[in-house]
Amino acid sequence: MNVLEKMALGAGLVIVGATAVYRYVLNDEQREAIREVSSSIASATEEVSDSISPLVSGGMTHAEERARIEKNRARTRDQWEALGY
Repeated sequence: MNVLEKMALGAGLVIVGATAVYRYVLNDEQREAIREVSSSIASATEEVSDSISPLVSGGMTHAEERARIEKNRARTRDQWEALGY
């Protein structure tokens, strides 16, 4: 059995085990909490993806990127000053 087969078998066992725990061990309240967490993770991932996609796809010019960075630095500096630093 090579490494790839072992990894696939391990992943399959983890999936089967997680599914069994989800169906037979957890109550409805715990299942709902898991659904909420997974939903918030999915929305956060989508938000991050949307914010970096112009950078990855090259949709932003170098000058636009520098302006965005400088605006972020100014905002961060203002926030620190507001906190007294």
